[in-house]
Amino acid sequence: MIFAETDRLILRRARDQDLEPLVRSWSDPEMTRYTGEKPDVRSFLSGMIADMQAKTPGELEPGGPWYQFIVERREDDVLVGDIGVGFGIPGERQVELGYRILPDFHRRGYAREAVAAVIAYLIAEHDIHRFVAVAASPNEASGALLRSLGFRREGRFRQSFLCNGQWLDDDYYALLASEWSD
Repeated sequence: MIFAETDRLILRRARDQDLEPLVRSWSDPEMTRYTGEKPDVRSFLSGMIADMQAKTPGELEPGGPWYQFIVERREDDVLVGDIGVGFGIPGERQVELGYRILPDFHRRGYAREAVAAVIAYLIAEHDIHRFVAVAASPNEASGALLRSLGFRREGRFRQSFLCNGQWLDDDYYALLASEWSD
């Protein structure tokens, strides 16, 4: 099932064959530098894929309020990343966004394009009022991406995230649907 499309990308439901590219992404040291590592990433992702196949965006079960969209390149059907959407976080008609683009596809505008597509989809199909995103303060690229989409930094939580044995500050960003103009 396809949820959103751009000229270069498709945002779709997870498939079984997505497991290996996702395992590479979710275990790559560059990718886990600001998100932390999962102890058994393969089992976690197998369960996540099964959950995403069993529900549609916005359903709470199975697996809780998060829905993981697969980001695929249109020209060759290659998985370039994924976008997580936490429905109802932090409240009604709000979502928290998280995104991950594989290192081979960095600096090509895919993250901005994919996040913009998911925002437009969520406004149109789910009447989302407010979007939030949390970025580890040292992750300057993530903060720049959010600001480029119109998010504003609403605060910094000092040493609020234990990541790979180190306490990191988190920056909280938000965007109202009424401010969306991409």
